[in-house]
Amino acid sequence: MALLAMYFEIPFELTRKGFIFEGKEQYVQINSYSMLIITAVLAISLAFFLLKAHVFHDTHITPKLTATLFSLRMHGMVQSSLDLYTKGAIWISYAYLMTILTGALALYSFIYSFVFYITLAIAVISSILLITDIENEVKTSKDDGLDPNVTFLEVNTN
Repeated sequence: MALLAMYFEIPFELTRKGFIFEGKEQYVQINSYSMLIITAVLAISLAFFLLKAHVFHDTHITPKLTATLFSLRMHGMVQSSLDLYTKGAIWISYAYLMTILTGALALYSFIYSFVFYITLAIAVISSILLITDIENEVKTSKDDGLDPNVTFLEVNTN
């Protein structure tokens, strides 16, 4: 907040109680841009995660890309479903936590409402993209050549 206040040339005082601004408008401006920066970091992290989920997922990565990654010694980019979906649940939880937080702050006029709408859009779009990856995973597992009508194995006990 101090860097933002200096950037916007807003006078402030740092006391034991925290940052003190001259007026509420200045506080709202600095708080809004501070939350916007946090939202941008969250969006970049989610974008990197979703890139790994859609491009580097071990169930639908192309052999050519796999060979390229191994030749560049970047095979750690290839992720399993378990790794991706546990990380996905965590990142989506962060996104919705930020959405709830910015929504409450916007409701009480502690930040500009556009910050809430941006955070909400990021959370919803990220959720949709994660769900499409999960659907691709389910679709891939259904196309594995097994007969869906067979529900048990017959064992010959002779």
